[in-house]
Amino acid sequence: MEYQIYVGTIMKIKKGLMKKSFRILYCGMSNENTFVMSPLTTSGYQGFSPNIYYKADSRVIQILNRDFDVIEVTPEYIILGD
Repeated sequence: MEYQIYVGTIMKIKKGLMKKSFRILYCGMSNENTFVMSPLTTSGYQGFSPNIYYKADSRVIQILNRDFDVIEVTPEYIILGD
């Protein structure tokens, strides 16, 4: 399955049959060689969202112990695959 996430958009992803879903935010490209993803983590009324920086030429990234294929990265959107 492919996920196209635009800058500032939160995508809810459920990967695996028995896994919990999680939310992820694409923050865009901080420069031409780096893009930023931010998983949203909550527990009760508290939450945090760390920024994770990846190289723009990365083919596989890991977010919250789940692997995703990077199909395309632009400053406006990113396409991730299972």
